[in-house]
Parts: sequence; C-alpha cells; structure tokens
Amino acid sequence: MKGRKAIILTREKEFAAVVHSIKLSGDSINLQMDPDLLPDLYQLQVSGMKGSLTFFFESGMRILLDTNDVSRSLISGSASNSEWQYFHKSIRQPSELKVNDFLKKEAKARKSNLPDSVNYWRNLQEIEKEDLNLKTLLFIQEHPRSYVSLYLLKTNWYVFRHQEAFEKLDSSLFHHRTYRYLKEKKKAVSRK
Repeated sequence: MKGRKAIILTREKEFAAVVHSIKLSGDSINLQMDPDLLPDLYQLQVSGMKGSLTFFFESGMRILLDTNDVSRSLISGSASNSEWQYFHKSIRQPSELKVNDFLKKEAKARKSNLPDSVNYWRNLQEIEKEDLNLKTLLFIQEHPRSYVSLYLLKTNWYVFRHQEAFEKLDSSLFHHRTYRYLKEKKKAVSRK
C-alpha cells in the first residue's frame, strides 16, 4: 500500500468531484474536513487496486482497506454508513435490478419490433421508479435524524420538494451545510 494514491470523491447521483488526493502509508491516515460537510456520501478509489468503496464519511469512522478489492473494505464507527448500507441494499439496489431487467426486456422487444411490448416494459420502468421514490420518501420520514435522509432529500429535491419531507427532518441536523441549503430551497418553494 505504501506509495499508492487514494482519491476521495463526493457523490451526487452519478456525478463526482475530487475532494482529497492522499498518499497512502502503512500507518493510519487522519483526514480533517470541515465539520459542516460531514457526514455525507463519498467514494474511495485507490490507484492500482480493483473496485471502489462508496460510504458515508463521518467523524470517528475507520476504514480497513481490503488489498484485493477496495469495495470489500470494512467500515466501523459510523451509524450513518450502517443506515446507508441498509437503504442501498434493501431499497435502492433491488429497484435498480428490476429497472435493469425491464430495460433488457424493452431492448429485446424493440429488436423484435414489438411496439406494444416496448411500451409495456417502459411503463413498468416508470412504475418501479415511482415505487423507489415512495420508498425513499418513507425512509426519510422514518429516519428524521439521519444524515442519510438529509442526503437523499438533497439528491431527490425536485421529486420531494412539495411532499413536506424537509419539515420531517429533525432540527438537530441544522449544523450541516446541506440542511441549511435545503432550508433556503424550501423557503424559495414556499414563496412561489
């Protein structure tokens, strides 16, 4: 690991921006970040290593790097990361698998020139996307003190802006930059 470079990126839907580039050593590395940015979703990539790790970066957490595949690294000391894993594995990932299956079936129907089937598979994709939005909103409402909920509301703002989701968040999140950002966006929506 000594001498390899690691990059920590922010994650916003499918977009990324470099936050830190660090040289790894055999010892622990302590990163210092602006406290009003944490916890939030980040991705870790290590030069010359397979995979990447998407995780909720949080003060006091530890990552034990898997030297064969970064995506299998172990994370400890992060309640937000546990919530993120739960959301990702039980809500988001199953939905993505369904949509991908529907996309394949749509492509097959398109290739066979079956317009009714194409419309059927497109309709199922839309229904699944709406179901994911509903489950995401329910997660936010059931986890009002969660930074994962704050992240999900930010990344899905235009879907949830009229759903009173921001009002469900606990005000203990007020110190986070995203909470203040959403509060301003909510004021703008209310003025319209």
